Amino acid sequence: MRLGFKKGGLGFQEVDRVWNGVGWYLQVTMGKPKKSDAKRKEKPKQKEEESDSKNQGHVFRCLPKTVATMFDYLKDHPAKLNLVNQMGFGALSHLQNNNLDQVMLKQIYNRFDIHDNTIHSNAASVKTTTRKIGDALGLCSTGMTTVNLTEMVQTTLVDTEDNRKRFIRAFMLWIQKVFLLPNSTSTIVPNALTTIIDLETTAKRNWALHVQNFLIQELKKAKQTNSAAIHGCVYALMIIYFHETQFGENSKEPEARKPWIRLKKD
Repeated sequence: MRLGFKKGGLGFQEVDRVWNGVGWYLQVTMGKPKKSDAKRKEKPKQKEEESDSKNQGHVFRCLPKTVATMFDYLKDHPAKLNLVNQMGFGALSHLQNNNLDQVMLKQIYNRFDIHDNTIHSNAASVKTTTRKIGDALGLCSTGMTTVNLTEMVQTTLVDTEDNRKRFIRAFMLWIQKVFLLPNSTSTIVPNALTTIIDLETTAKRNWALHVQNFLIQELKKAKQTNSAAIHGCVYALMIIYFHETQFGENSKEPEARKPWIRLKKD
């Protein structure tokens, strides 16, 4: 299965072939580049090679395939799926059941500037914001801020109010552990635990800011310590970058509708 974008643009396979080159000269059909992009100096090839070599051991903990598998299960359990939709996570059902391309994520990570939260490349400079993370993943980006989870989500009944709350708490912790706030340990990060205190405000919570704060914090930590394990939802950065280099920042085209993870299938 090949995932594509707007007609005339680059699909994932084409982007992958371009990114396998050291220079990462991503060409997209955006018209004329902005002046600020045109003036950006290309980094020497030697530095590109050193950077790519230096980060070969990076492991990204964001697991969209695991989320897609869970939603495949939930489709056969409409009562649980309905609760997930009510919580505001229904858009994640658009995630594809395939593995992330580590080369793509490494290139996004290498070119993410922790000082201005921007992805800089030869094609464009794409700034990351809470709104864009919300648009990319279909999460709420306004409002409030703040064992075995997979088995619990799948085995918990939703026939009573107590079981319903138990399922909601289990799913909220699970989706944060494997995708929204992933880390390399077997424990749940404290940021995730605070979200299950008040279940009535789940759908109103600013999940995009929740994801962004953890992601930026972990990217800064990884770059400053040269950590091999990259925590946080780097997948969101990749979706934001692809969307803006393909459609621009405020496109009204039908193909650019939210959530941005709603990728076309050929």
